[in-house]
Amino acid sequence: MSSISNDLVWELTRSNSSYLVKRKSGSGVQFSREPLNLTNKHSYVQSGLANSKAVGVALSESGSIVLSTKKASTFATPAKSVISTTFKPYKTNRKIYAAVAGATKGYRDDLRPAAVSRASALLASKKPKKTQVKKLRGKKASA
Repeated sequence: MSSISNDLVWELTRSNSSYLVKRKSGSGVQFSREPLNLTNKHSYVQSGLANSKAVGVALSESGSIVLSTKKASTFATPAKSVISTTFKPYKTNRKIYAAVAGATKGYRDDLRPAAVSRASALLASKKPKKTQVKKLRGKKASA
């Protein structure tokens, strides 16, 4: 079974992809909604489709972090080419960040900071927001 080069896949999907988001405003910046794209930038380096090694970080329904990595094997079918690892929530989030950094170390070192920051942003979005109680003043406070 022969494999297609990453460069050829990028050339085919660069301008036409279902994940591509084009906007007229913002000086024509293009974004991507690929699940294995950490920064959502539409570029060859960040693309999960065009690279044989890709990393994705997502939040599961139970609130845990799911790290997805793509197999570098040329014989893996697309359905079996993504391996998912789930990290349970701990008391501190630093253990999750260290686990994400350790999983990407040696695999794609250039994507490690983006993976850790994505996990951090997802865990921060899961926290409930604090609402300030409006302090009453004057006649309302004395009542």
